[in-house]
Amino acid sequence: MKTLQRIVLIVQRVLITVGVFLAAAVLIHFTAIDPTERAVSCDRVCNRADWPRICRYELVVEKRTFRPGSTPSTDNVTLTGGSHSTEQPIIVSYYTVNGRYVGPTLTVCENDFLVVDVENRIPGESITLHWTGQSQRRTPFMDGVPMITQCPIASFTRFQYKFQADRAGTHLYHGFAGAERTQGLLGAFVVRSAYEQRQSPVLSALHNDPVWLVTELNGMLGVNGQRDWTQTLNGTLNLRVRLIYAVAHCQHWLELEDHRLQVLALDGNVLDHNSTPSVSRILLHDGVRMDVALTRLAGDKIKRDYEIRFTPHEVTSSCGRAVFRLHYDADRAAANDAESIKYNLITPPPRPSEELQLDLTGTACGETMLCPQDLPGGRDQLPKDLQRGYDTRLEFTIGTRQHAGTGPFGEPTHETVRSVNGFTFAFPPVLMVREPLANGALGAHCCGGQRPLPRSCQPLTARCECVHVEHIEAGHRVEMVLINADAAVDYVYHLHGQSVFVVALATAGRPGTALGAALSGQAGQRISAPLQRDTIVVRRGSTVAVRFVANLAGLWLLRDIGSPGWSRGLDVVLSVGMPQLDIPGNFPACRHFAGPRYFLI
Repeated sequence: MKTLQRIVLIVQRVLITVGVFLAAAVLIHFTAIDPTERAVSCDRVCNRADWPRICRYELVVEKRTFRPGSTPSTDNVTLTGGSHSTEQPIIVSYYTVNGRYVGPTLTVCENDFLVVDVENRIPGESITLHWTGQSQRRTPFMDGVPMITQCPIASFTRFQYKFQADRAGTHLYHGFAGAERTQGLLGAFVVRSAYEQRQSPVLSALHNDPVWLVTELNGMLGVNGQRDWTQTLNGTLNLRVRLIYAVAHCQHWLELEDHRLQVLALDGNVLDHNSTPSVSRILLHDGVRMDVALTRLAGDKIKRDYEIRFTPHEVTSSCGRAVFRLHYDADRAAANDAESIKYNLITPPPRPSEELQLDLTGTACGETMLCPQDLPGGRDQLPKDLQRGYDTRLEFTIGTRQHAGTGPFGEPTHETVRSVNGFTFAFPPVLMVREPLANGALGAHCCGGQRPLPRSCQPLTARCECVHVEHIEAGHRVEMVLINADAAVDYVYHLHGQSVFVVALATAGRPGTALGAALSGQAGQRISAPLQRDTIVVRRGSTVAVRFVANLAGLWLLRDIGSPGWSRGLDVVLSVGMPQLDIPGNFPACRHFAGPRYFLI
């Protein structure tokens, strides 16, 4: 009997594997799909034995304006108040997806295939969409980086994204430009897995997993596109929240009245729940994606409403405090209190001191202030081959300098020039994913590695503008060191296509000088249980070392997400392997973009 069961299981796995590859082949080679086919919801209970689905969505992007103090008439943005006493009315722009500020949540199961039709209805503005957390294995041309992996989606045209959702977790789709991401052109992308729904002793006990997508517009916070937002619960006292924070210029403390917060996952990577402490509040930074368990304090009487508080880290004119509501159905909550007891017996969260807090920016670490390096890694621990060393080492120094000049009317001008290793990133004149780096139209604009300086950097000018490219052999173990030599600004970097392990931090002495000592355990901080992340904060005057295995061929952007436009000069393209990929023959080639395009701010 056992032998027969094993044979059935093996056959079942083979059939599923064959089905996955057949579906991948259909998507990769752009087999014709009926354009009249309607959107298909894939929000369901995930099962390992089920075949992956093809999930069809349509996203229509528009741009609107309003005057602060008025209420938009055709979407769900609620931004009353905030008027300004100026002679000229201030006009605020924001984006809508399918008619709403903040797009719809797309929910699928791990290994499902997505077919997403994106229509750009913005006059005179091109866009692309990036899908965070996804490896884009076999489809690196769907990563959503303009002029690197795809042509920008021009006004009143459509583009179809097709890829496999191969990494479970709380993720995000958003416009590539920073202002697009923080002004409404974004939405939650939830990839569920059979493990979290059926096998995990902690995650499977938390049945509710609502999305809290936090944005800011005109100085006021909103959750899921709403200023007056309430989270309503029916019957459960313990809640798993998928929280996404997309606020560019502010940092907020998150706290929930009479509750404790326990981080379950960061960037889609599950932590060690048995060792993760619960805290009274969490300091958020731009780009963070996390799953949080909200646990009501034992012994407290159940109330109908609790405050969800977002308090600014630094009191400034642009960062306001916001309070939302968590509303319980009190009758059902009392009847289901046994579920709360069951959860606490499975994984009793340590009851912390009232002062124990978590700072995800890593600014002020101490006995009562935890930082990301204090959190234990999850199931995906640092591989042994990365512990032993690396094959390729990349060092990136982030620098800024002021350039003084004279305007057209003789007035003095001051410009901040940002660079990485002295190179100010610029976008190429041709689509990189379709052109070899040796191509004359592309190679003449590239810098980095052992390449000679392009013509735009000679003779010495105010800035060296070029396409900063670093080559990595496929399969190499990579140590990447980010050095922030800017003493005034913290930077947040997102690495496309890859997840990295943060292995060391250093802040003492000159930027970067303490890193080697940190890795050897003599100074700084070597992290014994590294977290797996794809979004990293590099604090002012500090150094961060990460390691990863470059096992995905393609062009992957190391992205400075704080740029309001396409780039402010601090991005780097990591070319892994030979980027001569199997790209569909009808893939757009950007012929309408003539000459170099330097979208710098």
